[in-house]
Amino acid sequence: MRKESIEIWSWTLQRITAVFLIFGMIVHFWVLHYLDIPDKAITFTLVQERLQSPWWIIFDSLLLITALYHALNGIWSIILDWNPKKNVRIFLGWSLSLIGIVGLIIGMLTLFPFAA
Repeated sequence: MRKESIEIWSWTLQRITAVFLIFGMIVHFWVLHYLDIPDKAITFTLVQERLQSPWWIIFDSLLLITALYHALNGIWSIILDWNPKKNVRIFLGWSLSLIGIVGLIIGMLTLFPFAA
């Protein structure tokens, strides 16, 4: 893949993930604060019951993946604007990849125990 093609895909995915994040946050807040018994406090049990549905596991997993990609790609764009030396850019790119992988593993390990 050429560099220009990667940059176009990165730019496009940044916009797509922004739209999904807005949609995901609206759904998340609506369900958590308005749909699920609005006069009661949010408890672990309430969240646990909601996460028994595989659809919520899928939704929360997609929200996690999207948020990680959007945040780390945004940081990567800032790094590219800074225009560091090649060695620094490679180190920071691998560091961001590692942060993304660790964040994804931790997030999935948190969600999957709730799956029915």
